[in-house]
Amino acid sequence: MKTMYYDYKGAKKVNVYKKRMIEKYLSELAWADILEGRLNQGNAHLKHIIEIKPLLPDTIFFTFQFSAAAEKLIEFCVEAEKSPLYEKAVLLLFDLFELRRDAYDRFHNEEEYLATMNQTADYKKLMLDYVVGRRVIDIGPGGGVMLDLIEQYLPDKLPIGIDISSNVIEALERKKQLEGHRWDVIKGDALNLKAYVEPGTIDTVIFSSILHELYSYIPFEGKKFNHDTVAAALQSAFDVLAPGGRIIIRDGIMTEPLAQKRRIRFFQDEAMEWLRRYAKDFEGRTIQYEIVAPNEVMMPVNDAMEFLYTYTWGEEAYVHEVQEQFGYFTPSTFTSFILEKLGPQANIVVSKHFLQDGYTEALRDKISFMDEEGNTVSLPDSTCLIVIEK
Repeated sequence: MKTMYYDYKGAKKVNVYKKRMIEKYLSELAWADILEGRLNQGNAHLKHIIEIKPLLPDTIFFTFQFSAAAEKLIEFCVEAEKSPLYEKAVLLLFDLFELRRDAYDRFHNEEEYLATMNQTADYKKLMLDYVVGRRVIDIGPGGGVMLDLIEQYLPDKLPIGIDISSNVIEALERKKQLEGHRWDVIKGDALNLKAYVEPGTIDTVIFSSILHELYSYIPFEGKKFNHDTVAAALQSAFDVLAPGGRIIIRDGIMTEPLAQKRRIRFFQDEAMEWLRRYAKDFEGRTIQYEIVAPNEVMMPVNDAMEFLYTYTWGEEAYVHEVQEQFGYFTPSTFTSFILEKLGPQANIVVSKHFLQDGYTEALRDKISFMDEEGNTVSLPDSTCLIVIEK
């Protein structure tokens, strides 16, 4: 087998693509199979090799061999890491090894992503005011910041993080062991929580900036960017809630009225190319823009904001942000959707929205944001906080 490491930004990184495939292979292999020399017949693209050398009779050498096709596809994944082709490359790899296509991992930059998520503690802390009961589930816990906050500020609670990503779960298990935390994590599917916890036994379920990722990445009945995925996640959470329990949502929103337009004047020459590239690559919907002057465009307000969310994060995050739609409901349509899908047992006790701190400052030196007449205006609200009680 070729090396399990490769160079990423000058640092030696484990080849997590190979690591994932080896983990799946071993999960389907029993010790009896190894001792009796039987190979895992489930996939033709990976096999193990056992070797005993005459000069070391008390040592067994155990290694893995990938097929030529698998090696090439893994190399392609490495090369595609900074390209919009990245997700497609990873999904091809998942298909080759028969992994679930919705088990989305960020692979090579998971550590950076988790570190970024851990910088969001201030606004996540606001959600603690609405937590009730004892057993609390955090869906998509990222770097564990919400789990840490619950443990620190609500010591009577029992926090549980649930995530579909093996990378996230492994990182959190290491963090728990190294730092001595008492919270737990479970690798699981947010759309089927009752498979991991008993219905009616959870007091609070938190979706902190995660529903838009489920909406964007998880195919529901074969379709991504699907409101039915959001409905399934909310119903899954509602099913495991005890009476009086709560769902707390913090996520992106679209602004109203939908027909409103905004002008953007770019201060950087490469920004127009950024917009052209984004409009071509974004998978959520067609992004509309009209060039009205050099380095200036007119856009529907929600297309403008969706682009600016990605533009704010910069090139490093582009490959992931271009695949995510942050706003998928306006505030009024979100609350109507919740009540329609969850029925009369659901009571919305909090519904508010705001502009997340940092966007205005991050964009100040990059753009001027204006109304249709060219007057400078504030960015619209980006984020909602909704609390549902059962």
